[in-house]
Amino acid sequence: MKIAVTELGRAFGRQTRAYAEYRVFSTLARFGDLMRDVEVTLTPLTVDGSTTRCRVVVTLAGGDCLRVSARGRHVYDAINRAARRISDDVRRHTDVVLHSHDDMQER
Repeated sequence: MKIAVTELGRAFGRQTRAYAEYRVFSTLARFGDLMRDVEVTLTPLTVDGSTTRCRVVVTLAGGDCLRVSARGRHVYDAINRAARRISDDVRRHTDVVLHSHDDMQER
């Protein structure tokens, strides 16, 4: 799975890029074999960057694309919200059954 964080502009730095890559990767890692590319775009919605939008586009191995967008009170909030949404969408789209840690111990 290849993750690209784009359109950071002057508003966000390397630390924000690294966090976006980490957060999105960690929520999608369990689906790694099903994905081809992931693109994350961060856009400040206010001059001071206090409100931000994070868009995530996932291209699945079969060619389907899933897109989510989330706003947050700050860039990390927007990233966290978008990461949760894309994980839920990929799970629903692919019908991957995820087992909790407790379920795995009972087996």
